[in-house]
Amino acid sequence: MDVVLHIGVHRTGTTTVQRVMGASRETLVAGRIAYWGPKRLRGGLFQGLSDDPSQMLPWQARRRKRMAGRINLAMETHRQEGMRTLLVSEENIAGMLRPNLTRRSLYPDADTRLARLAEAFGKRCIRVAIGIRCYDRYWSSALAFALARGGPPPTSQMCSALVAQPRRWRDLVHAAAQAFPQAEIVVWTHEALAARPEQQVAALLGGPAPRLKAIRDWHNASPTPAALREVMMDRGEDPGVISEMSGKFMPFTALQRSALRAHYAEDLGWLRGGADGLARYIDDPATDWGATGQGRGHLNDGEYRRLA
Repeated sequence: MDVVLHIGVHRTGTTTVQRVMGASRETLVAGRIAYWGPKRLRGGLFQGLSDDPSQMLPWQARRRKRMAGRINLAMETHRQEGMRTLLVSEENIAGMLRPNLTRRSLYPDADTRLARLAEAFGKRCIRVAIGIRCYDRYWSSALAFALARGGPPPTSQMCSALVAQPRRWRDLVHAAAQAFPQAEIVVWTHEALAARPEQQVAALLGGPAPRLKAIRDWHNASPTPAALREVMMDRGEDPGVISEMSGKFMPFTALQRSALRAHYAEDLGWLRGGADGLARYIDDPATDWGATGQGRGHLNDGEYRRLA
């Protein structure tokens, strides 16, 4: 059975495409495609993925082995059911969103987490898919998401640290390529494909996607500044720390946004230049019914829909 890993990342429309695949499960099964999403994976199947190998106790090492056993057993069940492909979509594979913010780093443990997952899937993994997003929008969406769920409002020091942190999307590509050297690494941008879940599924499958359901439903959109101010008031905190801006929440200064966009432009240039032979970049313009207003992943400000 072939395995395809969709590792996110967070805030790039992953929830939307996961809901689409979940709603289309019968269609996928008819095409001999099994689907594992966050609901199943977070129920214990991937338990042990986040254990730190440098500080692993004996019981954690045993749990790590059991994780591989659970995965193999579940895959064997699918194989006996006649499934030929397993789609696995979970944005927490590379790391959790909150630690990214608290550690002021972009998926700092991606290398070890992906290597651990490779122990379970091995050479059966034929493709790893990564969705990326311009850093100013990614970090602002992550900060808004965390704030709406009890996190602190971003400070100027936090924003400065996020701008200065050295990790880039290419580091995640390198981590995936190192963990799964036999697999094709596919990368697309939120700006081009977030509103096109059927195009993302096609990229996952390496060919045309089957007819999908719920394709026009959007999930997990970033909260607006007004919504965040309400959150602050409900918590008994000063809503004035969230400026009364219109549109999307944006805690970075114009200079910081310029720096973050320059970093993203370097990533896109690297991807378009062949990514050192590590990845295939999907740079299709979003010209279908679900265009994002951001074209081919360039650094335009406007976004047609507030996607995750």
